[in-house]
Amino acid sequence: MAQPGAQRQRPSVPLPRTVAGRRRLTAFLVLLTSGLAGYLTTCVAYPRPLFGKEHSVGRVIGLPLSEAERLLEGQGFKVKIEGEEPDPEIAAGSVRWQDPPPDLIVPRGTTIQLIRSAGPANVPVPDLAAFDLDQATRVLIAAGLKVGDVDTVPSAEDPGIVVGSRPDPGSAKAPGSTVDLLVSEGPSGVEVPNVIGLRQDEARRQIEAAGFRVGRVSRTDTRRGPPGTVLEQQPVAGSRASRRTRVDLVITEVN
Repeated sequence: MAQPGAQRQRPSVPLPRTVAGRRRLTAFLVLLTSGLAGYLTTCVAYPRPLFGKEHSVGRVIGLPLSEAERLLEGQGFKVKIEGEEPDPEIAAGSVRWQDPPPDLIVPRGTTIQLIRSAGPANVPVPDLAAFDLDQATRVLIAAGLKVGDVDTVPSAEDPGIVVGSRPDPGSAKAPGSTVDLLVSEGPSGVEVPNVIGLRQDEARRQIEAAGFRVGRVSRTDTRRGPPGTVLEQQPVAGSRASRRTRVDLVITEVN
């Protein structure tokens, strides 16, 4: 039993024995308190987990579509193709656009939307009538096209003036395609024979016998005439053209 007036002894807490030790302990406690406060503040401001399953979106613009899909799926993303659009530089079948954009940090499983490039957009054939051949060539090059074959045909226009083109003005052509030109040789030439309704071999024989040559031969499945016969010709029958001019034919499809 404790004696009256005796002082109670408090349990002793071991303290660092040196001033340096106490300072180190104080510094440790300050750092621990600061770190905990910062973590709690971050959790309040950004409730998402600090170490979530997120990944940087790879850059796939310009890659072939199949390669882009493999890359993104390998990173844990889903891929959705959102159609295609023309692009003057990116080849057809490659990725023209992606969303989310490259290098953005997003959760795994995010769907990455891709747009496929359709390649350069078609350009319309310019109207070259009344230009001389040099001018017409420059206009075609400026439009992204090239001069193909040049045929001379009789015309009321002065010799050397463009009177038409194949295909016709306004037709859509892929950049770099050729356009054939019809150039006036003045008011002269040979009459073009009528080969409408003839079989292809007989039409060729008559065209070559008249001093011309067969040009492009296209086929159609129309039922306007017997299979294998000529439906259309260009230049038309009865017009006058210089020898060796090409005569284009449209033939009915043979079933």
